Amino acid sequence: MISTSDFIFLLRGVPATLSISFIAFIIGFAIGIPLTMVRLYTPRIYASMANAYVKVFLGVPVLVIMLFFYFGLGKYLPPFRSPYMSAIAALGFRSGAYQSQIFKSAMNSVPRDQILAARSLGLTKTQIIRYIILPQAFIVALPGLGSEIALLIKDSAYSFILGVLDITMHADILRRAHKLFLAPYLAGALLYIMMTFPIANYLDRLGSRLKDRYGLR
Repeated sequence: MISTSDFIFLLRGVPATLSISFIAFIIGFAIGIPLTMVRLYTPRIYASMANAYVKVFLGVPVLVIMLFFYFGLGKYLPPFRSPYMSAIAALGFRSGAYQSQIFKSAMNSVPRDQILAARSLGLTKTQIIRYIILPQAFIVALPGLGSEIALLIKDSAYSFILGVLDITMHADILRRAHKLFLAPYLAGALLYIMMTFPIANYLDRLGSRLKDRYGLR
């Protein structure tokens, strides 16, 4: 077993893990919404390009994306010479593809009758998206977004390969220091569970409450 001081040492990796995850989520959100709009509401050529982005970033393992940013783009673009920035960028771009899938499904779930009724009242396409589709889509997407945040927290562990001092790196340091091959990783796994479960559970419950309140089930 690890000591209290060792567990405190392990906690030092939490800020890096959480900051990578939440910054990546924000980047993914900034990519995901426009990407979804392009996929749903633009001519086929642009939609095809957006769909290609999604297929690439969903099809390539996130570890490979991280290595590409750090060892590939890092040679030419100074920001990616930082393991921390490469991890954020890789997870952020991948999250954009995932969030686009979440928002696309949520937007498509809005009943067709509401859109037809809005058109009959004279609302423009932009107004329908802004006032009818997006508000409902955000509520429907909440459980999926909670799962995405949890996934980002878990996948941030790959940044250990680049040398980021996250939870996994601190667990590995403890393993090498004390020659413990199980306890450090079990403690690290417990921390990941403690961070991911409450977030995903809260957004899932929030989404369910809002769906009930606004009759979106």
